[in-house]
Amino acid sequence: MTATRVELVPLAVTLAEGEGACVAGLTDDGSWLRPEPVTAAQVTGEDPVYDFFRVVTLDLGAGTEPDARPEDRAVLADPRPGAFVPQARRAALLRRYTDATVEEAFGGERSAGLVEVRPLRLHHRRATGGRTFLRLTFVDACDTEYDWIVRDVRMLRDFATAADPDDVAPALAGPDAPALFLAVGLTKPNGRFPGRFRGCHPLVVGVHPADGSAPTRQPAGPSGTEARSEGAPVA
Repeated sequence: MTATRVELVPLAVTLAEGEGACVAGLTDDGSWLRPEPVTAAQVTGEDPVYDFFRVVTLDLGAGTEPDARPEDRAVLADPRPGAFVPQARRAALLRRYTDATVEEAFGGERSAGLVEVRPLRLHHRRATGGRTFLRLTFVDACDTEYDWIVRDVRMLRDFATAADPDDVAPALAGPDAPALFLAVGLTKPNGRFPGRFRGCHPLVVGVHPADGSAPTRQPAGPSGTEARSEGAPVA
């Protein structure tokens, strides 16, 4: 298989069930790509291979799975993580590649995009199978309201164990919260959403304050450092 070398800026880093994980990001020409496979070990720990805004060099081939999405690419060699995009450049990067609405982000056959939204509520909800998921209710530029599961690894770590995320994140979601940029993504087809998202499940796969900082449980402290609480990772 012929390899193409790319530099990817991850804007979506998630944990899936078991040992799996997912990553999606932008290349230097603004294209979205999803390297596969990605393991949980590559997106967690003190120095993960894939991290938000950390440029990673990849040798990629065409997606090989029968249900491959347009952005899916096979990883042909070990990923090589590099430097982080400087904080001062992140806001411009987010605005440059933002889609106008959720529908536009998933236009055509796309399965990943970036949308500026108004976050209304961060909360837990129990699913039919008994599992409880962290969810974000938000509206896009068309004032269409969505309520989707959040799989951003940072959000799972910091919010999934909270009794009520609304109480610990008033600066992140609520009537007085500023706009957020959300990386949104579609799973591979599972038949649960026929006709709406081509049989795929929509997820919030990256949560980005407008300045490109990490989402936190509380506003920044007096010293300008983020006040964060520890939480157990959830796969």
